Amino acid sequence: MRTNFKKHLLIIGITFVLIAVTVVILYNNAQKPYEKTKETALQQLQDTMSLTEVEKVYLYNGTTAYYTGTGKNKSGKRVAVWLARDGKSDPVVLPLDEGITEKEARALFKEEAGSVEILSLTLGIENKTPVWLFTFKSETGGLNYYFLTFTDGKWWKKVENI
Repeated sequence: MRTNFKKHLLIIGITFVLIAVTVVILYNNAQKPYEKTKETALQQLQDTMSLTEVEKVYLYNGTTAYYTGTGKNKSGKRVAVWLARDGKSDPVVLPLDEGITEKEARALFKEEAGSVEILSLTLGIENKTPVWLFTFKSETGGLNYYFLTFTDGKWWKKVENI
């Protein structure tokens, strides 16, 4: 009877390990396109805008898809750069000290929405307005999008309970 029990445990253990390995492989494969896009964004930000140091890269998919990066330009000034992914519009460059930082944006969001968990925070552009986009779920499970303007920290738009 003990031998039978050991066989069952072994079968269950092997099955669990196979499922765990499969989940890890699927997750890694799902992340590859995102990581490749992020690498492309980083390269374009460095090549197009001559950013000598890139601190953070954001991928924004709104009305128009943007690669956004923060970092230092050739003169050492900290800037935010927005590049349309399709390359059809001119890049937008703003000094970081003239806008709301990610930390400040998070603090403003907490004041507005409380302690809900942020699913993602992305820097992008909507209707020629640089914005921070917060994605989060409400207490009822609905998906919400809050847009905070980068330049003055005002709430620009809220899309709730999708």
